Amino acid sequence: MKIINNEAVDFIFALRRFGIRNMDKDLDYPGIIEIDNWCREYEKKLSPFLLNDISLLSEKSVLVTLYLFIKVHENSKVTTSEQFLSLINSISAENFKNDIINQLFQEEVDEINIETIYNAVLNDGLHPNHDVKEESELLFGVLNDPEYFLTRLKTTFTQFYNLVYLPNKDKFKKLHNEKYDWHVKKFNENPQEYLKALGLYSIVEECSSLEEISYYFSLFSDNEVSVLWDSKTIIIGGGTDVRVIQQSAKTKTDLFFSCLGDPKRLEILRLTSQRPWYSTELANHFNLKPATLSYHINKLVEADLLSIRKGEIKRFYYTLNKDSLETYLNFVSQDLLNKENMNK
Repeated sequence: MKIINNEAVDFIFALRRFGIRNMDKDLDYPGIIEIDNWCREYEKKLSPFLLNDISLLSEKSVLVTLYLFIKVHENSKVTTSEQFLSLINSISAENFKNDIINQLFQEEVDEINIETIYNAVLNDGLHPNHDVKEESELLFGVLNDPEYFLTRLKTTFTQFYNLVYLPNKDKFKKLHNEKYDWHVKKFNENPQEYLKALGLYSIVEECSSLEEISYYFSLFSDNEVSVLWDSKTIIIGGGTDVRVIQQSAKTKTDLFFSCLGDPKRLEILRLTSQRPWYSTELANHFNLKPATLSYHINKLVEADLLSIRKGEIKRFYYTLNKDSLETYLNFVSQDLLNKENMNK
């Protein structure tokens, strides 16, 4: 059981990180400043057309990024960015289309249209803040003309590699190795506690053994942790070390009250304490867009206040994690009522 260091994976998530460079920051987990600076520097150097295609592949379609990761995961010989480029150049339009369909649907559908794609994407749990409608329309276009989209994908990754990634590959090597070594050390010390600190309490509880899970590291995934439930695979971002470090009573107290600072989150905990709720149910209850609701759910999941269970038809069910809530309340008591015992 180890965290895999694969440069091809880092390259895939480098393009994704660059593509979401202008998304709102999570103030609790700001990420890696060197990567922010890299994005700002190269945003000014690239053509609007390339910037648009990078956004199309990464910000507007989470599924495409994860599809490419899965191709690497399934091909153990692909370990470098150069090998990854050779791999995607060997993919045919027909295989690309079939692979995307298999990722979208767990069972056969009578007709593939925007509505059926929308329903498949709605509860896929791939990313908390993606625009379901926009992604559904994009994927519908992909399936209608896979050859055109695949050509754009290959061209975009090749240009990104030559203009942005390759000139900075050595620059980030030292930081990459430092972050990777730090995460490996923490993981080896106590895998369960490490994964729980990353907000992965649910997958720890669901698996009979942590040996079942594949773990990858990506500096450029930054402050994100991506989970592929079907393949039991986790991609750990280099900037997530902040989550692991923030384990004292004070930081736990701050995180706890930050999570409950929005009344909707408190209500979500009340609802899920009674029975499991899936994301569409909660969105309808609050009359919120799925992306807006997912932001609140993601905060609670990252804090281990909600557990996730994957159910039927790609639905993800959320339940109050009562043990974690009790732990938080103990931290609050230490921090606010018994400070002198915090370091004992």
